[in-house]
Amino acid sequence: MGYKIIADSCCDIKSVTCDAELVSIPLRITIDGKTYVDDGSINTIWLINAIRGAKAQPITACPSPAEYAEAMSGDDDVFVVTLSSELSGSYQSAIAGAGLKEGVGRVHIFNSESASAGESRIVDEISSLISRGLPFDEIVRETELFIRDMKTFFVLQSLDNLIKAGRMSKLTGSIATFMQLRPIMSDDGHGNIMLHEKVRGTKNAIVKLAGIMADEVRKKLGRGDPLRPLSISHCNCPELALELKNLIMEKCPELKEISISPTGGLSTFYAFDGGIVTAY
Repeated sequence: MGYKIIADSCCDIKSVTCDAELVSIPLRITIDGKTYVDDGSINTIWLINAIRGAKAQPITACPSPAEYAEAMSGDDDVFVVTLSSELSGSYQSAIAGAGLKEGVGRVHIFNSESASAGESRIVDEISSLISRGLPFDEIVRETELFIRDMKTFFVLQSLDNLIKAGRMSKLTGSIATFMQLRPIMSDDGHGNIMLHEKVRGTKNAIVKLAGIMADEVRKKLGRGDPLRPLSISHCNCPELALELKNLIMEKCPELKEISISPTGGLSTFYAFDGGIVTAY
């Protein structure tokens, strides 16, 4: 028996460094009546343009329990990482899928209470724990503690898709249209989206975000937590992601490992063109 890591397709990491299989379970995106499976084949530049030109509001759908059950089945022990249960039905679908799986492998389903870079960071953490040779129950315990302590922040050029899909209130989202503000958003500690800080202009928002992330690292180091990698996901803005990385490392030189990943289909749908998501 070995280990398998399963994540829904909002997770932007595509591989792990441990001796475990990583399986992506796709969500679906429907644009003007046509549904696309987020299986890694969606060209994100095309997706951005398709969403911009859509006649009706595009929508997304979570994986079915049967899809999760098929991926979970077998004798390998399985760790599952899903979108925040407050943002998607993916977590509940995975719970239902666990009741349908076949085989003797154990399954633990983690509600990421996050998305995108946050899911990637959790998968990377599980991979690290597997590499250290920890037993199943210890990996579960350590990962749940990590999720409880992890923070996710993001800066988006547009909040329209989040608002229209009901993931954010119109009142909060309207801040972005006032005086060219670029709100820095974060998780609220329970998987919901909240406004963290209002900043004018993308450049200022990125500088401010770098300071916030550097403070998060130093805060955890001050508590004696181990130094962990930091994850950045970007939607069609690699230069901005690299600028953020460099700023964080300049403000917090103790941090030596920052990964940068392009968003997949589902993350692109919500982060949209120019979006940046970070997690630590």
